[in-house]
Amino acid sequence: MNRFFPFFLLILFPLALSAQASSLKLVDRLPVNADQFWGVDTYQHFYFSRTNVFFKTENQKKFQFQDLQLGKLEGVDLLNPLKILLFYKEANTVVILDNRLNEIERLNFNRILNFKTVDFAGISKDNLLWIFNADLQQLELFDYESLSTRSSSLPLNEEIIGFRSNYNYSWLRHSKGFSKFNINGSLIDEFTFENALSFNIFKNQAMVQTENLLELFNKNPEFKISFKKPKISFNQFYFNAENLYIYSDKVLYTYEFNIVNN
Repeated sequence: MNRFFPFFLLILFPLALSAQASSLKLVDRLPVNADQFWGVDTYQHFYFSRTNVFFKTENQKKFQFQDLQLGKLEGVDLLNPLKILLFYKEANTVVILDNRLNEIERLNFNRILNFKTVDFAGISKDNLLWIFNADLQQLELFDYESLSTRSSSLPLNEEIIGFRSNYNYSWLRHSKGFSKFNINGSLIDEFTFENALSFNIFKNQAMVQTENLLELFNKNPEFKISFKKPKISFNQFYFNAENLYIYSDKVLYTYEFNIVNN
């Protein structure tokens, strides 16, 4: 039996969730010619990439960024729509863009004084980045202006296969489940979840994809909500307070959460 520890600090839905029916209601289908769907920002603008070009759609406008010398786009952080982070693992480089996808900052970890091999990267507060240092197998809070590490976790024994973060916390996925860290590098919670296929976060909630379900977790185990997965194959999804977005076979599906008190 999976064992869950309470680690989500906010409640996505202002309801008593311990006894509820839940379902997903399809509300939109949008053809999108993309290789990767990255998500939706707080202004409901969509982000995707095609042939390694990063795009943003804003009403009838489309913005793009590309630098083919950087190789494959490995990760995107949309937490701050005015400071969008792109991570190119192959080039060991982070690029930060403004809301028109103009480059405002670039950090090549191969060229800094204390060389780092980075596996994952995300936005934190001010001029800080979350990075996972593959050389030391530790999570770090890195200041990209002073080029110094502000804090770091203890070295981790598990192979890290997934990463998500917000301003204050970072979640690392490994083969046994998930671990959550604060900005001081302290492990504050973890839970076992061996059958997870992928996961995403919104604020301090996490949604985990399993073979048959999408499971949403809040502060306590009784706040877990399970949604039966739509009958489409996918590995790219994103969610916020109102909707779940699934990208499958060149179509972006939008679902509303339907949670009913019993």
